Amino acid sequence: MNKNKVLKLLELFPEIDGEIKSRRSFISDLEQYYNPIQGVGYSDTTKGKYTNSDPTERQALNVPDYVRGDIQRYQKEIEELQKVKVEILKEVSRLTMKQKNVIFGYYFHGMKWEQVAERTHYSERQCKNIRDGAAERLLKGFENNRILSEYEIKE
Repeated sequence: MNKNKVLKLLELFPEIDGEIKSRRSFISDLEQYYNPIQGVGYSDTTKGKYTNSDPTERQALNVPDYVRGDIQRYQKEIEELQKVKVEILKEVSRLTMKQKNVIFGYYFHGMKWEQVAERTHYSERQCKNIRDGAAERLLKGFENNRILSEYEIKE
């Protein structure tokens, strides 16, 4: 792992929730397409809900193997993204307060360097230096973190 990967993981952080949401949407679309009876209230007619949470029921549906594979892949990606998000937050929480302020402002809240500098009462150059120090510290933490060190960033 290198400092560049640390910065890419920080850049990825604000996009994780959107990535998870889109994968859940893909799963939902696939399940609705291959499960046209979803929503029909056979099991609980008082509430009008029907879900195919039973594994046997899912097997009985006409879902091709490649689609089932796609659904499982999306579910695995969701779990992986959730773990990455938690681990990034854990490592960032170990930084000093001024490092956290700069990292959160620039990477997590999408502020420009000028805005981060104004908010933290440092110059832009100082903020970038603080970021560099934080990245060095995060590099050590990320290297020791199995989830973050093994995570492949997709371009």
